[in-house]
Amino acid sequence: MSLSIEFSDRLHELFELASDELFRPDTIQRTWIPLTDSQVNLLEKNGNRSSDWSKVRISPETELLSVSDCRFEGNVRLALLSLKRKNTLLIPQLRDSMLQDVEIQPGCRIVSVDLLRNLQIHEGVIIENCGRVTYSPGSMCGLGADLELGVETGERNVRSFPFLDTDLAGELSGGDSQRDNLAEYHLHLDGFLKKQKSRMTGIIERGSRILDTTVVEDCFVGVNVSITNACAVRNSTLLGGENDGSTVSDGALVRDSILKWNSVVDSMAIVEHSIVGEASKVEKHGKLYASFLGPNSVLAEGEISSSLAGPFTAAHHQSLLIAARWPEGKGNIGYGANVGSNHTSRLPDQEIRPGEGMFFGLSCSIKFPTDFSRAPFSIIATGITTLPQRVEFPFSLICEPFMKVNGIPPAFNQIIPAWVLSDNLFAVYRNEEKYSSRNRAKHWNGSTEVFRPDIIEMLIDAEERLSGIDGGEFYTEKDIPGLGKNFLTEEHRKKALETYRFHILYYALSGLRNESDPELVSVFKRDILEREFPEKTTDEMLEILDHMRSTVNEVIRTSREKDFLRGSRIIDDYAAVRKPD
Repeated sequence: MSLSIEFSDRLHELFELASDELFRPDTIQRTWIPLTDSQVNLLEKNGNRSSDWSKVRISPETELLSVSDCRFEGNVRLALLSLKRKNTLLIPQLRDSMLQDVEIQPGCRIVSVDLLRNLQIHEGVIIENCGRVTYSPGSMCGLGADLELGVETGERNVRSFPFLDTDLAGELSGGDSQRDNLAEYHLHLDGFLKKQKSRMTGIIERGSRILDTTVVEDCFVGVNVSITNACAVRNSTLLGGENDGSTVSDGALVRDSILKWNSVVDSMAIVEHSIVGEASKVEKHGKLYASFLGPNSVLAEGEISSSLAGPFTAAHHQSLLIAARWPEGKGNIGYGANVGSNHTSRLPDQEIRPGEGMFFGLSCSIKFPTDFSRAPFSIIATGITTLPQRVEFPFSLICEPFMKVNGIPPAFNQIIPAWVLSDNLFAVYRNEEKYSSRNRAKHWNGSTEVFRPDIIEMLIDAEERLSGIDGGEFYTEKDIPGLGKNFLTEEHRKKALETYRFHILYYALSGLRNESDPELVSVFKRDILEREFPEKTTDEMLEILDHMRSTVNEVIRTSREKDFLRGSRIIDDYAAVRKPD
Protein backbone atom coordinates (compact mmCIF):
# COMPACT_ATOMS: atom_id res chain seq x y z
CA MET A 1 0.00 0.00 0.00
CA SER A 2 1.46 3.35 -1.01
CA LEU A 3 1.47 6.22 1.44
CA SER A 4 -1.11 8.91 0.68
CA ILE A 5 -0.49 12.65 0.99
CA GLU A 6 -3.70 12.89 3.01
CA PHE A 7 -2.43 10.34 5.53
CA SER A 8 0.95 12.09 5.84
CA ASP A 9 -0.74 15.44 6.41
CA ARG A 10 -3.00 13.88 9.02
CA LEU A 11 -0.04 12.46 10.94
CA HIS A 12 1.86 15.72 10.72
CA GLU A 13 -1.09 17.63 12.20
CA LEU A 14 -1.58 15.14 15.06
CA PHE A 15 2.07 15.18 16.06
CA GLU A 16 2.21 18.98 15.89
CA LEU A 17 -0.80 19.18 18.21
CA ALA A 18 0.76 16.69 20.61
CA SER A 19 4.04 18.62 20.68
CA ASP A 20 2.15 21.81 21.49
CA GLU A 21 0.37 20.01 24.32
CA LEU A 22 3.31 18.22 25.94
CA PHE A 23 6.29 20.40 25.07
CA ARG A 24 4.91 23.90 25.30
CA PRO A 25 7.66 26.31 26.42
CA ASP A 26 7.51 28.04 29.77
CA THR A 27 6.68 31.61 28.77
CA ILE A 28 7.37 33.08 32.22
CA GLN A 29 11.01 33.99 32.66
CA ARG A 30 11.79 34.53 36.33
CA THR A 31 14.72 36.07 38.08
CA TRP A 32 16.19 33.79 40.75
CA ILE A 33 18.27 35.26 43.56
CA PRO A 34 20.16 33.57 46.43
CA LEU A 35 18.88 33.62 49.98
CA THR A 36 20.21 36.27 52.29
CA ASP A 37 21.54 35.34 55.72
CA SER A 38 18.43 36.75 57.37
CA GLN A 39 16.21 34.68 55.07
CA VAL A 40 18.15 31.52 55.89
CA ASN A 41 17.80 32.31 59.60
CA LEU A 42 14.04 32.81 59.17
CA LEU A 43 13.69 29.49 57.32
CA GLU A 44 15.68 27.60 59.95
CA LYS A 45 13.72 29.27 62.76
CA ASN A 46 10.56 27.87 61.16
CA GLY A 47 11.93 24.32 61.15
CA ASN A 48 13.35 24.17 57.61
CA ARG A 49 16.65 22.40 56.81
CA SER A 50 19.12 22.13 53.93
CA SER A 51 22.57 20.62 53.49
CA ASP A 52 23.43 23.52 51.17
CA TRP A 53 21.34 26.70 51.33
CA SER A 54 23.32 28.21 48.44
CA LYS A 55 21.43 25.92 46.03
CA VAL A 56 18.08 27.30 47.12
CA ARG A 57 17.02 30.30 45.03
CA ILE A 58 13.91 32.45 45.24
CA SER A 59 12.09 35.04 43.16
CA PRO A 60 12.46 38.57 44.54
CA GLU A 61 8.85 38.69 45.80
CA THR A 62 8.75 35.25 47.46
CA GLU A 63 6.88 35.10 50.77
CA LEU A 64 9.00 32.88 53.03
CA LEU A 65 6.72 33.15 56.06
CA SER A 66 4.56 30.44 54.46
CA VAL A 67 7.45 27.92 54.53
CA SER A 68 7.82 25.63 57.54
CA ASP A 69 9.23 22.23 58.54
CA CYS A 70 10.64 21.44 55.09
CA ARG A 71 13.91 19.98 53.85
CA PHE A 72 15.60 21.27 50.70
CA GLU A 73 18.17 19.30 48.71
CA GLY A 74 19.72 20.03 45.34
CA ASN A 75 18.63 22.94 43.18
CA VAL A 76 15.37 24.32 44.54
CA ARG A 77 13.59 27.33 43.02
CA LEU A 78 10.73 29.01 44.92
CA ALA A 79 8.34 31.65 43.58
CA LEU A 80 5.96 31.63 46.53
CA LEU A 81 3.58 34.44 45.60
CA SER A 82 -0.16 34.79 45.99
CA LEU A 83 -2.07 34.22 42.77
CA LYS A 84 -5.53 35.41 41.79
CA ARG A 85 -7.33 32.81 39.71
CA LYS A 86 -11.03 32.88 38.78
CA ASN A 87 -11.85 35.43 41.48
CA THR A 88 -10.06 33.29 44.09
CA LEU A 89 -6.86 34.32 45.83
CA LEU A 90 -4.47 31.35 46.01
CA ILE A 91 -2.13 31.87 48.95
CA PRO A 92 1.06 29.82 48.73
CA GLN A 93 2.04 27.39 51.45
CA LEU A 94 4.99 25.03 51.76
CA ARG A 95 4.95 22.84 54.85
CA ASP A 96 6.23 19.55 56.22
CA SER A 97 7.71 18.32 52.91
CA MET A 98 11.01 17.33 51.33
CA LEU A 99 12.00 19.02 48.07
CA GLN A 100 14.86 17.92 45.84
CA ASP A 101 15.62 19.67 42.53
CA VAL A 102 12.19 21.30 42.33
CA GLU A 103 10.81 24.54 40.93
CA ILE A 104 7.58 25.88 42.46
CA GLN A 105 5.52 28.62 40.80
CA PRO A 106 3.06 31.09 42.46
CA GLY A 107 -0.16 30.05 44.18
CA CYS A 108 1.01 26.52 45.02
CA ARG A 109 0.17 24.63 48.19
CA ILE A 110 2.58 21.81 49.11
CA VAL A 111 1.80 20.15 52.45
CA SER A 112 3.00 16.88 54.03
CA VAL A 113 4.75 15.32 51.03
CA ASP A 114 7.45 12.75 51.77
CA LEU A 115 9.44 13.54 48.62
CA LEU A 116 9.07 15.94 45.68
CA ARG A 117 11.93 15.37 43.26
CA ASN A 118 12.98 16.68 39.87
CA LEU A 119 9.79 18.56 39.02
CA GLN A 120 8.54 21.84 37.63
CA ILE A 121 5.36 22.64 39.56
CA HIS A 122 3.32 25.26 37.76
CA GLU A 123 0.92 27.88 39.09
CA GLY A 124 -1.89 26.98 41.46
CA VAL A 125 -0.92 23.33 41.97
CA ILE A 126 -1.95 21.61 45.22
CA ILE A 127 -0.04 18.57 46.50
CA GLU A 128 -1.05 17.35 49.96
CA ASN A 129 -0.60 14.26 52.13
CA CYS A 130 1.37 12.30 49.54
CA GLY A 131 4.30 9.91 49.53
CA ARG A 132 6.66 10.18 46.54
CA VAL A 133 5.95 12.56 43.67
CA THR A 134 9.05 12.18 41.51
CA TYR A 135 10.42 12.17 37.98
CA SER A 136 13.46 10.39 36.56
CA PRO A 137 15.26 12.16 33.68
CA GLY A 138 14.35 10.67 30.32
CA SER A 139 11.20 8.94 31.53
CA MET A 140 8.77 8.08 28.73
CA CYS A 141 5.57 8.78 30.71
CA GLY A 142 3.83 5.81 29.12
CA LEU A 143 4.43 7.02 25.56
CA GLY A 144 5.34 4.42 22.94
CA ALA A 145 3.95 1.46 24.89
CA ASP A 146 2.68 -1.44 22.78
CA LEU A 147 -1.10 -1.56 22.47
CA GLU A 148 -2.33 -5.02 21.48
CA LEU A 149 -5.19 -3.90 19.27
CA GLY A 150 -6.98 -7.09 18.33
CA VAL A 151 -4.66 -9.99 19.06
CA GLU A 152 -2.44 -10.86 22.03
CA THR A 153 0.47 -12.24 20.00
CA GLY A 154 1.50 -8.87 18.59
CA GLU A 155 0.46 -8.94 14.94
CA ARG A 156 -1.76 -5.85 15.35
CA ASN A 157 0.36 -3.93 17.86
CA VAL A 158 0.41 -0.14 17.61
CA ARG A 159 2.62 1.96 19.88
CA SER A 160 0.78 4.49 22.02
CA PHE A 161 0.73 8.23 21.43
CA PRO A 162 -1.33 10.94 23.22
CA PHE A 163 -3.23 12.07 20.11
CA LEU A 164 -3.80 8.61 18.63
CA ASP A 165 -7.53 8.25 17.90
CA THR A 166 -9.63 5.13 17.36
CA ASP A 167 -9.97 5.67 13.61
CA LEU A 168 -6.22 5.93 13.14
CA ALA A 169 -5.63 3.02 15.52
CA GLY A 170 -8.13 0.96 13.52
CA GLU A 171 -6.22 1.70 10.32
CA LEU A 172 -2.76 1.06 11.75
CA SER A 173 -3.82 -2.26 13.30
CA GLY A 174 -5.00 -3.48 9.90
CA GLY A 175 -2.09 -5.83 9.33
CA ASP A 176 0.15 -6.05 6.28
CA SER A 177 -2.09 -3.75 4.22
CA GLN A 178 -1.06 -0.91 6.53
CA ARG A 179 2.68 -1.60 6.44
CA ASP A 180 3.62 1.73 4.80
CA ASN A 181 1.27 3.77 6.98
CA LEU A 182 2.54 2.06 10.13
CA ALA A 183 6.14 2.75 9.12
CA GLU A 184 5.32 6.44 8.59
CA TYR A 185 3.55 6.57 11.96
CA HIS A 186 6.56 5.00 13.70
CA LEU A 187 8.86 7.50 11.99
CA HIS A 188 6.87 10.42 13.42
CA LEU A 189 6.54 8.67 16.78
CA ASP A 190 10.28 8.02 17.09
CA GLY A 191 10.93 11.74 16.69
CA PHE A 192 8.29 12.54 19.28
CA LEU A 193 9.71 9.98 21.73
CA LYS A 194 13.18 11.43 21.22
CA LYS A 195 11.86 14.79 22.47
CA GLN A 196 10.31 13.04 25.45
CA LYS A 197 13.50 11.17 26.28
CA SER A 198 15.44 14.45 26.32
CA ARG A 199 13.14 15.84 29.02
CA MET A 200 15.15 16.00 32.22
CA THR A 201 12.49 17.46 34.50
CA GLY A 202 8.91 16.36 35.11
CA ILE A 203 5.95 18.69 34.65
CA ILE A 204 2.92 19.25 36.85
CA GLU A 205 0.82 21.76 34.95
CA ARG A 206 -1.16 24.62 36.44
CA GLY A 207 -4.23 23.98 38.54
CA SER A 208 -3.57 20.28 39.09
CA ARG A 209 -4.26 18.54 42.40
CA ILE A 210 -2.46 15.53 43.85
CA LEU A 211 -3.94 14.52 47.18
CA ASP A 212 -3.63 11.54 49.55
CA THR A 213 -1.71 9.40 47.06
CA THR A 214 1.26 7.21 47.87
CA VAL A 215 3.16 7.28 44.58
CA VAL A 216 3.12 9.50 41.49
CA GLU A 217 6.30 8.87 39.54
CA ASP A 218 7.58 9.52 36.04
CA CYS A 219 4.39 11.19 34.86
CA PHE A 220 3.35 14.15 32.76
CA VAL A 221 0.48 15.81 34.65
CA GLY A 222 -1.52 18.19 32.46
CA VAL A 223 -3.58 21.28 33.25
CA ASN A 224 -6.23 20.79 35.98
CA VAL A 225 -5.58 17.08 36.35
CA SER A 226 -6.80 15.52 39.59
CA ILE A 227 -5.13 12.60 41.40
CA THR A 228 -6.94 11.92 44.67
CA ASN A 229 -6.55 8.95 46.99
CA ALA A 230 -5.13 6.85 44.16
CA CYS A 231 -3.22 3.65 44.77
CA ALA A 232 -0.41 4.77 42.44
CA VAL A 233 0.19 6.50 39.12
CA ARG A 234 3.39 5.44 37.40
CA ASN A 235 5.02 6.20 34.04
CA SER A 236 1.92 7.76 32.53
CA THR A 237 0.65 10.84 30.70
CA LEU A 238 -2.48 12.54 32.05
CA LEU A 239 -3.86 15.13 29.66
CA GLY A 240 -5.85 18.14 30.79
CA GLY A 241 -7.18 21.57 29.98
CA GLU A 242 -9.09 24.46 31.51
CA ASN A 243 -12.16 22.30 32.15
CA ASP A 244 -10.84 19.04 30.77
CA GLY A 245 -8.47 17.55 33.32
CA SER A 246 -8.28 13.77 33.56
CA THR A 247 -8.86 12.15 36.97
CA VAL A 248 -7.46 9.23 38.95
CA SER A 249 -9.09 8.60 42.32
CA ASP A 250 -10.30 6.27 45.08
CA GLY A 251 -7.79 3.46 45.03
CA ALA A 252 -7.24 3.32 41.26
CA LEU A 253 -3.94 2.14 39.77
CA VAL A 254 -2.56 3.58 36.51
CA ARG A 255 0.70 2.33 34.97
CA ASP A 256 2.41 2.88 31.61
CA SER A 257 -0.70 4.50 30.16
CA ILE A 258 -2.22 7.62 28.63
CA LEU A 259 -5.36 9.26 30.02
CA LYS A 260 -6.98 11.66 27.60
CA TRP A 261 -8.96 14.79 28.44
CA ASN A 262 -11.81 14.41 30.93
CA SER A 263 -11.16 10.69 31.35
CA VAL A 264 -11.66 9.09 34.77
CA VAL A 265 -10.09 6.07 36.44
CA ASP A 266 -11.51 5.47 39.90
CA SER A 267 -12.99 3.07 42.48
CA MET A 268 -10.08 0.61 42.48
CA ALA A 269 -9.92 0.25 38.70
CA ILE A 270 -6.65 -0.84 37.06
CA VAL A 271 -5.31 0.60 33.82
CA GLU A 272 -2.03 -0.74 32.43
CA HIS A 273 -0.28 -0.24 29.07
CA SER A 274 -3.43 1.39 27.69
CA ILE A 275 -5.11 4.55 26.46
CA VAL A 276 -8.28 5.78 28.13
CA GLY A 277 -10.14 7.89 25.59
CA GLU A 278 -11.54 11.37 26.07
CA ALA A 279 -14.51 11.59 28.46
CA SER A 280 -14.28 7.85 29.16
CA LYS A 281 -14.34 6.08 32.50
CA VAL A 282 -12.82 2.94 34.00
CA GLU A 283 -14.40 2.26 37.38
CA LYS A 284 -15.64 -0.26 39.99
CA HIS A 285 -12.64 -2.62 39.81
CA GLY A 286 -12.65 -2.51 36.00
CA LYS A 287 -9.46 -3.72 34.30
CA LEU A 288 -8.06 -2.26 31.09
CA TYR A 289 -4.87 -3.88 29.78
CA ALA A 290 -2.87 -3.27 26.57
CA SER A 291 -5.97 -1.70 25.04
CA PHE A 292 -7.45 1.51 23.68
CA LEU A 293 -10.82 2.42 25.19
CA GLY A 294 -12.37 4.99 22.86
CA PRO A 295 -14.06 8.30 23.77
CA ASN A 296 -17.33 8.49 25.73
CA SER A 297 -16.98 4.88 26.88
CA VAL A 298 -17.45 3.11 30.22
CA LEU A 299 -15.73 0.02 31.60
CA ALA A 300 -17.00 -0.99 35.04
CA GLU A 301 -16.27 -4.20 36.96
CA GLY A 302 -15.32 -6.20 33.87
CA GLU A 303 -12.14 -6.58 31.83
CA ILE A 304 -10.99 -5.37 28.43
CA SER A 305 -7.64 -6.76 27.29
CA SER A 306 -5.69 -6.54 24.03
CA SER A 307 -8.53 -4.69 22.34
CA LEU A 308 -9.45 -1.60 20.40
CA ALA A 309 -12.89 -0.56 21.67
CA GLY A 310 -14.24 2.48 19.87
CA PRO A 311 -16.44 5.37 21.02
CA PHE A 312 -19.46 4.78 23.28
CA THR A 313 -18.42 1.25 24.20
CA ALA A 314 -20.31 0.24 27.36
CA ALA A 315 -19.38 -2.58 29.73
CA HIS A 316 -21.20 -1.78 32.96
CA HIS A 317 -21.00 -5.20 34.64
CA GLN A 318 -18.75 -8.24 35.01
CA SER A 319 -17.80 -9.27 31.49
CA LEU A 320 -14.78 -9.98 29.31
CA LEU A 321 -13.73 -8.47 26.00
CA ILE A 322 -10.40 -9.70 24.71
CA ALA A 323 -8.57 -9.55 21.38
CA ALA A 324 -11.29 -7.40 19.79
CA ARG A 325 -10.70 -4.93 16.98
CA TRP A 326 -13.76 -2.70 17.25
CA PRO A 327 -12.84 0.85 16.17
CA GLU A 328 -16.46 1.80 15.41
CA GLY A 329 -17.56 0.98 18.99
CA LYS A 330 -21.05 2.11 20.12
CA GLY A 331 -21.69 -1.38 21.49
CA ASN A 332 -22.72 -2.90 24.78
CA ILE A 333 -21.30 -5.91 26.61
CA GLY A 334 -23.83 -7.45 28.99
CA TYR A 335 -23.26 -9.04 32.37
CA GLY A 336 -21.37 -12.31 32.17
CA ALA A 337 -20.67 -11.99 28.45
CA ASN A 338 -17.49 -13.84 27.47
CA VAL A 339 -16.27 -12.27 24.26
CA GLY A 340 -12.95 -13.93 24.58
CA SER A 341 -12.17 -17.46 23.39
CA ASN A 342 -8.94 -16.24 21.83
CA HIS A 343 -6.80 -19.10 23.16
CA THR A 344 -6.84 -22.37 21.22
CA SER A 345 -4.60 -24.13 23.80
CA ARG A 346 -1.80 -23.57 21.28
CA LEU A 347 -1.47 -19.78 21.11
CA PRO A 348 -3.65 -16.81 22.19
CA ASP A 349 -3.71 -15.74 18.54
CA GLN A 350 -7.45 -15.66 17.77
CA GLU A 351 -9.50 -12.49 17.47
CA ILE A 352 -12.93 -10.96 16.93
CA ARG A 353 -14.15 -8.07 14.78
CA PRO A 354 -17.43 -6.85 16.32
CA GLY A 355 -19.75 -4.70 14.28
CA GLU A 356 -20.59 -1.13 15.16
CA GLY A 357 -23.27 -0.88 17.81
CA MET A 358 -23.39 -4.61 18.61
CA PHE A 359 -25.09 -5.80 21.78
CA PHE A 360 -23.63 -8.88 23.47
CA GLY A 361 -26.32 -10.26 25.75
CA LEU A 362 -26.13 -11.65 29.27
CA SER A 363 -23.82 -14.65 29.68
CA CYS A 364 -23.32 -15.19 25.96
CA SER A 365 -20.11 -16.93 24.91
CA ILE A 366 -18.46 -15.94 21.64
CA LYS A 367 -15.97 -18.36 20.11
CA PHE A 368 -13.12 -16.98 18.01
CA PRO A 369 -12.27 -16.21 15.26
CA THR A 370 -15.39 -14.22 14.49
CA ASP A 371 -16.17 -11.32 12.16
CA PHE A 372 -19.37 -9.32 12.73
CA SER A 373 -18.00 -6.15 11.11
CA ARG A 374 -20.65 -6.28 8.36
CA ALA A 375 -23.43 -7.00 10.86
CA PRO A 376 -23.56 -3.63 12.66
CA PHE A 377 -26.18 -2.98 15.34
CA SER A 378 -26.89 -6.68 15.72
CA ILE A 379 -27.82 -8.42 18.97
CA ILE A 380 -26.39 -11.62 20.41
CA ALA A 381 -29.16 -12.97 22.61
CA THR A 382 -28.83 -13.95 26.26
CA GLY A 383 -27.02 -17.15 27.13
CA ILE A 384 -26.15 -18.47 23.68
CA THR A 385 -22.80 -19.76 22.45
CA THR A 386 -21.75 -18.77 18.96
CA LEU A 387 -19.36 -20.78 16.79
CA PRO A 388 -16.43 -19.24 14.89
CA GLN A 389 -18.03 -17.49 11.93
CA ARG A 390 -18.50 -14.48 9.69
CA VAL A 391 -21.91 -12.81 9.70
CA GLU A 392 -22.86 -10.12 7.16
CA PHE A 393 -26.45 -9.11 7.91
CA PRO A 394 -26.90 -5.74 9.69
CA PHE A 395 -29.41 -5.22 12.52
CA SER A 396 -29.77 -8.98 13.09
CA LEU A 397 -30.80 -11.02 16.10
CA ILE A 398 -28.83 -14.22 16.74
CA CYS A 399 -30.66 -16.39 19.24
CA GLU A 400 -31.47 -19.94 20.29
CA PRO A 401 -33.44 -21.86 17.64
CA PHE A 402 -37.20 -21.66 17.93
CA MET A 403 -37.40 -25.31 16.88
CA LYS A 404 -35.24 -28.27 15.99
CA VAL A 405 -34.60 -28.58 12.27
CA ASN A 406 -33.53 -31.77 10.54
CA GLY A 407 -30.24 -31.33 8.72
CA ILE A 408 -29.17 -28.28 10.75
CA PRO A 409 -26.17 -28.90 13.06
CA PRO A 410 -27.31 -28.77 16.71
CA ALA A 411 -24.66 -26.14 17.58
CA PHE A 412 -26.11 -23.68 15.03
CA ASN A 413 -28.15 -20.73 16.28
CA GLN A 414 -31.02 -19.02 14.52
CA ILE A 415 -30.50 -15.68 12.78
CA ILE A 416 -33.23 -13.15 12.08
CA PRO A 417 -31.76 -10.49 9.76
CA ALA A 418 -33.13 -6.93 10.16
CA TRP A 419 -34.93 -7.94 13.39
CA VAL A 420 -33.60 -4.84 15.19
CA LEU A 421 -35.23 -2.67 12.52
CA SER A 422 -38.52 -4.53 12.40
CA ASP A 423 -39.01 -5.32 16.12
CA ASN A 424 -36.65 -3.09 18.12
CA LEU A 425 -36.55 0.21 16.23
CA PHE A 426 -37.08 2.22 19.42
CA ALA A 427 -33.61 1.09 20.58
CA VAL A 428 -32.00 2.27 17.34
CA TYR A 429 -33.33 5.81 17.59
CA ARG A 430 -32.82 5.92 21.35
CA ASN A 431 -29.16 4.97 20.90
CA GLU A 432 -28.70 7.58 18.19
CA GLU A 433 -30.10 10.25 20.50
CA LYS A 434 -28.00 8.90 23.37
CA TYR A 435 -24.77 9.11 21.38
CA SER A 436 -25.50 12.71 20.46
CA SER A 437 -26.58 13.90 23.92
CA ARG A 438 -23.81 12.10 25.81
CA ASN A 439 -20.93 13.14 23.61
CA ARG A 440 -18.53 15.08 25.84
CA ALA A 441 -15.44 14.53 23.72
CA LYS A 442 -14.34 17.85 22.25
CA HIS A 443 -11.51 16.30 20.25
CA TRP A 444 -13.62 13.56 18.61
CA ASN A 445 -15.22 14.34 15.26
CA GLY A 446 -16.97 11.03 14.62
CA SER A 447 -20.59 10.63 13.59
CA THR A 448 -23.37 9.78 16.03
CA GLU A 449 -25.78 8.93 13.19
CA VAL A 450 -26.83 5.32 12.79
CA PHE A 451 -28.15 5.60 9.24
CA ARG A 452 -25.23 6.71 7.08
CA PRO A 453 -24.13 5.82 3.53
CA ASP A 454 -21.74 3.07 4.66
CA ILE A 455 -24.46 1.44 6.80
CA ILE A 456 -27.05 1.75 4.00
CA GLU A 457 -24.59 0.15 1.57
CA MET A 458 -24.46 -2.86 3.89
CA LEU A 459 -28.26 -3.00 3.89
CA ILE A 460 -28.27 -2.91 0.08
CA ASP A 461 -25.73 -5.73 -0.06
CA ALA A 462 -27.72 -7.80 2.47
CA GLU A 463 -30.94 -7.23 0.52
CA GLU A 464 -29.31 -8.43 -2.70
CA ARG A 465 -28.05 -11.64 -1.06
CA LEU A 466 -31.52 -12.39 0.33
CA SER A 467 -33.16 -11.83 -3.07
CA GLY A 468 -33.52 -14.29 -5.89
CA ILE A 469 -33.63 -17.34 -3.65
CA ASP A 470 -35.75 -20.32 -4.67
CA GLY A 471 -38.37 -20.87 -2.03
CA GLY A 472 -37.17 -23.17 0.70
CA GLU A 473 -38.02 -23.77 4.31
CA PHE A 474 -34.59 -23.12 5.86
CA TYR A 475 -31.30 -21.65 4.69
CA THR A 476 -27.66 -21.85 5.82
CA GLU A 477 -24.38 -20.31 4.70
CA LYS A 478 -24.32 -22.73 1.77
CA ASP A 479 -27.51 -21.16 0.44
CA ILE A 480 -27.00 -17.51 1.40
CA PRO A 481 -23.47 -16.21 2.03
CA GLY A 482 -23.07 -14.23 5.25
CA LEU A 483 -25.38 -16.26 7.49
CA GLY A 484 -22.42 -17.69 9.43
CA LYS A 485 -22.98 -20.73 11.63
CA ASN A 486 -26.71 -20.02 11.84
CA PHE A 487 -29.86 -20.92 9.96
CA LEU A 488 -32.56 -18.68 8.53
CA THR A 489 -36.22 -19.51 8.00
CA GLU A 490 -38.12 -18.61 4.83
CA GLU A 491 -40.54 -16.53 6.88
CA HIS A 492 -37.72 -14.43 8.32
CA ARG A 493 -35.99 -14.17 4.93
CA LYS A 494 -39.08 -12.57 3.40
CA LYS A 495 -39.58 -10.22 6.32
CA ALA A 496 -35.90 -9.19 6.34
CA LEU A 497 -36.00 -8.53 2.62
CA GLU A 498 -39.01 -6.27 3.08
CA THR A 499 -37.50 -4.51 6.10
CA TYR A 500 -34.11 -3.84 4.50
CA ARG A 501 -35.78 -2.48 1.38
CA PHE A 502 -38.09 -0.23 3.42
CA HIS A 503 -35.22 1.38 5.37
CA ILE A 504 -33.05 1.83 2.27
CA LEU A 505 -35.85 3.75 0.58
CA TYR A 506 -36.79 5.63 3.73
CA TYR A 507 -33.18 6.81 4.13
CA ALA A 508 -33.02 8.02 0.53
CA LEU A 509 -36.43 9.72 0.63
CA SER A 510 -35.65 11.42 3.94
CA GLY A 511 -33.03 13.45 2.14
CA LEU A 512 -35.79 15.20 0.20
CA ARG A 513 -37.39 16.47 3.39
CA ASN A 514 -34.21 17.16 5.34
CA GLU A 515 -32.54 19.26 2.65
CA SER A 516 -33.75 22.83 2.16
CA ASP A 517 -33.34 22.28 -1.58
CA PRO A 518 -34.14 18.75 -2.90
CA GLU A 519 -31.57 19.27 -5.62
CA LEU A 520 -28.89 19.27 -2.90
CA VAL A 521 -29.69 15.68 -1.89
CA SER A 522 -26.48 13.66 -1.80
CA VAL A 523 -25.42 11.76 -4.89
CA PHE A 524 -25.72 8.52 -2.93
CA LYS A 525 -29.36 9.16 -2.00
CA ARG A 526 -30.14 10.52 -5.47
CA ASP A 527 -28.83 7.34 -7.10
CA ILE A 528 -31.15 5.22 -4.93
CA LEU A 529 -34.15 7.40 -5.75
CA GLU A 530 -33.48 7.40 -9.48
CA ARG A 531 -33.12 3.63 -9.44
CA GLU A 532 -36.25 2.97 -7.38
CA PHE A 533 -38.53 5.81 -8.55
CA PRO A 534 -37.43 6.63 -12.11
CA GLU A 535 -40.77 8.20 -13.05
CA LYS A 536 -41.82 9.81 -9.76
CA THR A 537 -41.85 13.55 -9.22
CA THR A 538 -40.41 15.08 -6.06
CA ASP A 539 -43.92 15.78 -4.73
CA GLU A 540 -44.95 12.16 -5.32
CA MET A 541 -41.85 10.89 -3.54
CA LEU A 542 -42.52 13.25 -0.61
CA GLU A 543 -46.00 11.78 -0.33
CA ILE A 544 -44.50 8.29 -0.15
CA LEU A 545 -42.07 9.54 2.49
CA ASP A 546 -44.90 10.84 4.66
CA HIS A 547 -46.58 7.44 4.62
CA MET A 548 -43.29 5.72 5.44
CA ARG A 549 -42.64 8.14 8.28
CA SER A 550 -45.98 7.27 9.82
CA THR A 551 -45.03 3.60 9.59
CA VAL A 552 -41.66 4.25 11.26
CA ASN A 553 -43.32 6.13 14.12
CA GLU A 554 -45.77 3.29 14.61
CA VAL A 555 -42.99 0.67 14.63
CA ILE A 556 -41.04 2.72 17.20
CA ARG A 557 -44.15 3.06 19.37
CA THR A 558 -45.06 -0.61 19.26
CA SER A 559 -41.48 -1.78 19.85
CA ARG A 560 -41.40 0.28 23.05
CA GLU A 561 -44.97 -0.59 24.02
CA LYS A 562 -44.13 -4.32 24.04
CA ASP A 563 -41.99 -3.82 27.14
CA PHE A 564 -44.74 -1.90 28.92
CA LEU A 565 -47.45 -4.44 28.12
CA ARG A 566 -45.33 -7.43 29.08
CA GLY A 567 -44.19 -5.80 32.32
CA SER A 568 -47.75 -4.90 33.24
CA ARG A 569 -48.87 -8.50 32.80
CA ILE A 570 -46.11 -9.79 35.06
CA ILE A 571 -45.62 -7.15 37.81
CA ASP A 572 -48.68 -5.82 39.61
CA ASP A 573 -47.62 -2.18 39.98
CA TYR A 574 -45.52 -1.98 36.78
CA ALA A 575 -47.96 0.45 35.13
CA ALA A 576 -48.25 2.50 38.33
CA VAL A 577 -44.56 3.43 38.39
CA ARG A 578 -44.00 3.66 34.63
CA LYS A 579 -45.78 5.45 31.86
CA PRO A 580 -45.69 4.34 28.23
CA ASP A 581 -43.54 6.63 26.07
